[in-house]
Amino acid sequence: MHTGRAKEYAELKYPHDEARLARESWLDSELGRHLLDVERRLIERKLPELFGFHLMQLGISRQTMLFESSVIRHKFALAGAPGAPGVSALAEPEQLPIESDSVDVVILHHALEFSDNPHQLLREAARVIVPHGSLLIVGFNPWSAFGLRALIGRPFGNPVWGSKLLGARRVADWLALLDFALDSTQYGFHSLPVNHAGMLQRLSGLDRLGEKWSLPWGSVYVIHACKQVSPLIPLRQTRRRARPRIAAVPLATPSARNTTLH
Repeated sequence: MHTGRAKEYAELKYPHDEARLARESWLDSELGRHLLDVERRLIERKLPELFGFHLMQLGISRQTMLFESSVIRHKFALAGAPGAPGVSALAEPEQLPIESDSVDVVILHHALEFSDNPHQLLREAARVIVPHGSLLIVGFNPWSAFGLRALIGRPFGNPVWGSKLLGARRVADWLALLDFALDSTQYGFHSLPVNHAGMLQRLSGLDRLGEKWSLPWGSVYVIHACKQVSPLIPLRQTRRRARPRIAAVPLATPSARNTTLH
């Protein structure tokens, strides 16, 4: 392919490439690594208890895999752009090339906040999950110090702070419409979102206190929901309606008055 055309194709295929790289770089910062540690700890409370044959992850970073503690053998990650050894295949999150009812566990790692169509992405994730399968959603809590920091930084167009934060209750309402039952919601990272290792270490006591008391204003949350299957209600056999019988109408006998006179 010609160099100029290849560049045009790449820009057309990955229009948000610069923002994606900025988010991946941010996750490698002091604050980003601290958040990832908290998220891994929350996920590892649930993931070892979930069984099946296939596990899929969709997230904002091609370098971050959160399924190490899973006992499921076949674990894979999908991404919208190449360039990472941990990614199994390229796919658009809103149009997954996966059969319906085929994946046992799906992890959405901040995928909803950075999607142009979070409703469609969630519908796709629900579609591919097997009946009674599990969905783990990691999100930023808008009702937290992180949410306040994102609100302040949004006008500056930062690719991380400019995300569309979705509250856990709002996501739970969406899941209910997709026939998912909410199992649990965990909150973590209750300290201030400062990008300084020493400060984060000194504030770590707030994290432990917040998780101990399950305070709902942690900067991140992990939702665990299970796909429900509506029982099939057999249709009752309709009783055959008896065909109306033709009543025998007796023929009138001719009277003497109707006899023709010769």
